[in-house]
Amino acid sequence: MDLTEVIDAYLVESEEFLRDMESILLRTEVSSPSDNDLNAIFRAVHTIKGTAGMFGFESTVKFTHVVENLLDRLRSHEIPFQQKLTEILLNAKDHLSYLVSEETKGKIPESKIIQGNSILELMKPFLKANITNLSKEKEGQNQNDTRNETENHEDGTYSVNVASKPNSGYRIPGYLISFRPNRNVFSQGLDPISFIGYLKKIGTIRSLKTIPEIISHLDGFDPESCYLGFEIHFISESDLETVRKVFNFIENDSFLHVLPEGASVEDLADLSGQLPEEEILLGNTWKEIGILTDASLIHYFEELKSRKTGLPSPAAKLPSNLPSIDPKIQETEERLLSNQNKDQNKSATIKVDSKRIDNLINRVGELVVSCANMNQLIGSTEDSNLQESSMLAMRLLNEVREISLKLRMVPIGDSFQKYTRTVRDLGKELGKDIKLITEGNETELDRNIVDKLGDPLTHLVRNACDHGLETPEEREKKGKPKQGTIKLNAYHEAGSVIIEITDDGNGIQKEKVWQKGIDKGLVSGPIPDSEEEVFKLLFHPGLSTASQITNVSGRGVGLDVVLQNIESLRGAITVKSTPNQGSRFILRLPLTLAIIDGFLVAVGQNQFIIPMDMVLECLHFTDEHKTDSNQFFALRGTLIPFLRLRDYYPTNSEGNTFRENIVIVRNGEKKAGIVVERLLGEYQTVIKPMGSVFRHVKGVSGSSILGDGNVALIIDIPSLFERTIAIENERLYK
Repeated sequence: MDLTEVIDAYLVESEEFLRDMESILLRTEVSSPSDNDLNAIFRAVHTIKGTAGMFGFESTVKFTHVVENLLDRLRSHEIPFQQKLTEILLNAKDHLSYLVSEETKGKIPESKIIQGNSILELMKPFLKANITNLSKEKEGQNQNDTRNETENHEDGTYSVNVASKPNSGYRIPGYLISFRPNRNVFSQGLDPISFIGYLKKIGTIRSLKTIPEIISHLDGFDPESCYLGFEIHFISESDLETVRKVFNFIENDSFLHVLPEGASVEDLADLSGQLPEEEILLGNTWKEIGILTDASLIHYFEELKSRKTGLPSPAAKLPSNLPSIDPKIQETEERLLSNQNKDQNKSATIKVDSKRIDNLINRVGELVVSCANMNQLIGSTEDSNLQESSMLAMRLLNEVREISLKLRMVPIGDSFQKYTRTVRDLGKELGKDIKLITEGNETELDRNIVDKLGDPLTHLVRNACDHGLETPEEREKKGKPKQGTIKLNAYHEAGSVIIEITDDGNGIQKEKVWQKGIDKGLVSGPIPDSEEEVFKLLFHPGLSTASQITNVSGRGVGLDVVLQNIESLRGAITVKSTPNQGSRFILRLPLTLAIIDGFLVAVGQNQFIIPMDMVLECLHFTDEHKTDSNQFFALRGTLIPFLRLRDYYPTNSEGNTFRENIVIVRNGEKKAGIVVERLLGEYQTVIKPMGSVFRHVKGVSGSSILGDGNVALIIDIPSLFERTIAIENERLYK
């Protein structure tokens, strides 16, 4: 049986749980955790433990079992939460993340097992604390408690205090477990039989009876739904809490009642009112599995009759005297039930494998190319009905394209969240007090881009912590707050996504950077006025301005990798800095890597695509600008540089008499012009990656297949103008 998809779902779900766990634990450094926080962490660890147990991942189960015990004591307030627990639980989270990821691939190395045991050793003092006193308190409570009490647990299980309850004298032999999984339990990836099987590890299943749900019409039968309930006679020396915990993982997807050994006939009558089946059917079932005898079954029926008629039961030695339901509790339950019914009418969220979405977008891309070809063929005909149908199909295809692309868009806030931990740990390592602020968390970006942004953002955040921010003592001398600030901000601008990493630290010393460049033989001469030209040296391999090498940085490795990764995403990075005030790294990224709106132009026989979000306007290019060298174009009183596309992409354009046009484009805050021969209009562009042979070609970010089968190159505007500046500088300094 291939479990690949199921294990992948386990990994994704565990990653989400661990991410939420880390977020909550980091908040505990500022304020004490609430009961909801502790319950959320406990559920995360417990869920991972349960799923890992189903797959037989023993290392994960053994580790989470101890962590779960600690969290269980915390949420029940048996031990108070202490700040040192934050560090221990964060380390436990990191180790658990490793176990979840690696145990799916094979056996965990012994060194990692030892590392996990060392973390568990730190938990032992908290697990042993106050156990003796608590045991004595509970023993005293049991001796003094003579009330008749029925307990309905929050998790849906049902049990009774049988020590003092007046009843007919009969006691059930062993535990009675009434288990009714929800119909949709299979769709949640849960198997009720596996939980029943787990009971064998703590006791013996004396007898089990299935309770089938009657289906009125076979047409309504769903093979993926669960229609069975279970009545279980269970013998065990374990306490009630241990038996209940067997079903904790499935408690939210089932209706579960547990009666302990020694419960009375009256308790069974109470339980029959909680279950969906008829009381008589339940009584006979309980007799069949050995919970009731012939005599006690008669007492059970008499008790039911007494409750319905109001007459005392002749079998009872004492009145039942069950407590009434608190009106406030009843009102709360009715409100929760009402809310649950409302929630059922709301839209649901489903998880889909990202590979399926990628396949869908690829197919939509191919469909776009096919429709473009079809439109060209239809455009040459004179059939107006056919042309109208083609336009309608193209409009619907555009809507499908937009919907499919949105499926892969995710908020970047989830990616920002993990840097809270990075900043915290680095602050402690470097002896700095650092605060991370995130803004624009709701900004959406292509999932494929977000996945590839992890390493570049990590490098930039680490550099900001190490290079950018000063120590608390240095900040005080400069009149700054002791606590340094790093801010991550994301927002949309002109069809792109901008991500800014800002710090309020030292800033970058231009003179120091330029001197490093001279020392490395990268540049020469006096420092230029252009700040951008100086800061480009930061992204050169092997160049670092750190005064000493640390575990964090100083070897000149990192920013060059950042630049390569950002450029591979068709993005650009710029740097702005003010001495003693801080630095800002600005990443400009496309919204998606799959399909874009492009502007198709031509030079000679070759066609090119300019990303539409960078195009501002198109103008006629007059004869006075037609010179061999790059010059400036007068645009409403402002001079902007321009270049001829044919100078950078050789093409056979001799003998052509096309009127030249200039396309005004924007790259960040800068404007420039690109001179072309023909304007072919807007074009939906399916991006095809360039082969490895062309990966070093500057000025081209990809290619696209046109409707007629020809190939058009997608122009990388930032890279093209960087190349232009380099050529122009080389010409001037010759």
